[in-house]
Amino acid sequence: MHVINLRMHELRKLKELPIEDGVLNTEALMLILKRRSFPDKIERVFKYLDAQDDKSVMGKKLYTVTTLNQLDEYQEISELVIPDSIVYVNGSIGGFGIPLIPEHRNLGAIIHDEKVPLKVKLQYLEQLGIIIDKVERVRLPEIRFQFGDLNEFNFIIDRDNQLKSIDLDSAYLGIGEPLHMAYYLLKNQYVKSISEKYKSTNSGIIIPSDNTDLYCYNMILLSALSGKNLYRYDIDTYYRYLDYIDKLGLPREVIQSFYNIYIPKNNINPREFIEDIDPSLEKQLAFSEFQKRKL
Repeated sequence: MHVINLRMHELRKLKELPIEDGVLNTEALMLILKRRSFPDKIERVFKYLDAQDDKSVMGKKLYTVTTLNQLDEYQEISELVIPDSIVYVNGSIGGFGIPLIPEHRNLGAIIHDEKVPLKVKLQYLEQLGIIIDKVERVRLPEIRFQFGDLNEFNFIIDRDNQLKSIDLDSAYLGIGEPLHMAYYLLKNQYVKSISEKYKSTNSGIIIPSDNTDLYCYNMILLSALSGKNLYRYDIDTYYRYLDYIDKLGLPREVIQSFYNIYIPKNNINPREFIEDIDPSLEKQLAFSEFQKRKL
C-alpha cells in the first residue's frame, strides 16, 4: 500500500470530488488527490475520515483495507475498487486513497431517477448480482468478505458502462465486532426480530453475512421495480405487494427471492432471472399503482 503524508495546508488546497444530487454521503469528505508518487499516475479519491469520533472505527477500517490489499482472490475481482493508500494528515491517519474512476455515475442516483427506464436499471442490477456472486465464490478459511452496508449508493458506473463497488473500507471480514450497518439493515425493525437468520452482536449490531448482503440486494431490486423503499413498510403490506406483482407475471424465481427475506430460508441471488423481467410492466409494478388497485 502507498503511504501519503499531507500537511493541513496541503489538505485545504485539495478539490472536493463532485457528487451527484441525491447521492448519500454522510461519513466522509471526498477529495481529489493528485500525487506524482503513485506509480500508475492515476489520481485517487481521498476519503477523509478525520471527523470520526470513535477512533476504533478507523482501526477496523485500516484492518479491512490492508487485509484486502494482501488477498489476491479479492484483488482479482476487477469490479471491487479497493483503497490502496493510507493518507496521514499532520501525522495522524486521516483516511484512505481510492483509485479514481473518471466520469462515473452513481447507481443510487440512477435507481431513484424516475426518468431512467426500468430496462436500464435492471441491466445494472444484473451486474450488481454478478459482483455479489463473484465475492461469495471466494472461500477462504479465515477471511470471509461481506459488503455489510450494501446499498445502491455504494456502487458507481464507469465510462465503459461497467458497475464498480466502492466504500470497501466499510466491509466486514468476519473478525471483531462489525461496524454499524446503515440504510437497509439498520432501518428495518423486522430484520432484528429474525435473530437466527440475521444474527447480531450483544450491542445490537447486525453481523454481516451472505443473508444480509442478499437481503440488501433484493431490497435494491424491489426499490427499482416499485419506486419505493419497501423495507420501510410493515410485513403485511410487503407480502401483499409481492402477491400483486406475482400476478403480473414476474419470474417465479424472483418472487421467491423476495419471499425468502422474512422466512427461515437462506436468501437467494435472483440476478440470473432479472433478464426475464418484462420492462414494459414498469408502470404496473409501481407501488402507487398497487395502492390504487388495493383501494
